[in-house]
Amino acid sequence: MKDPDDETKINEHIFNENIRVDLGLRNTINRGIFESALSDDNFEFWYLNNGITIVCKECNYTPNSRAPKAELSNIQIVNGGQTTRTLFQANLKDPEKFDNVDVLLRIIETKDLSISEKIGETANRQTPVKSRDLRANDWVQRKLEAEFLTLGFYYQRKRNQHIDKPIEKRLDSEELGQVYLAYYLDMPAEAKDQKTIIFGDK
Repeated sequence: MKDPDDETKINEHIFNENIRVDLGLRNTINRGIFESALSDDNFEFWYLNNGITIVCKECNYTPNSRAPKAELSNIQIVNGGQTTRTLFQANLKDPEKFDNVDVLLRIIETKDLSISEKIGETANRQTPVKSRDLRANDWVQRKLEAEFLTLGFYYQRKRNQHIDKPIEKRLDSEELGQVYLAYYLDMPAEAKDQKTIIFGDK
């Protein structure tokens, strides 16, 4: 995967069929991948990362092996480009620490370019996950849900969580976050236009 002309750079040709360019380490998610790969708990990387999908024209490997080595031709990384680039940077920084990192790899052999395009498109298409979704199972959110229930209200820490309950008894976590931001933190403009900070920076 190294650039044949410069071993400190990745071979960008393998991302030709990937839908996104490199977002770099300034991107929050990429920074998290980088730090996770070089942390003392980097053996957990396998469980925490979605992995990489590679499409190739030919794949040769030794079957019935616990850790088979595969030889691929004409490879394209159609999903997991950010992970690949970030892990490349982590390996450059500390190769020895990087030895503990395992990543899930899906290899698809096909000579049909249309299949490759479809895989790249569908693998990257998903319902957007909001910051409130990522925090939905935090102990604070669970505690709020339990406390509001004692008052007869249904706190929705997940979107549409209590859709079967009367609307006047439902309290949406994001809307309450906006109220808190606007009235208690005196940030009404941010509460209206920057809802992502409710379950992010704030």
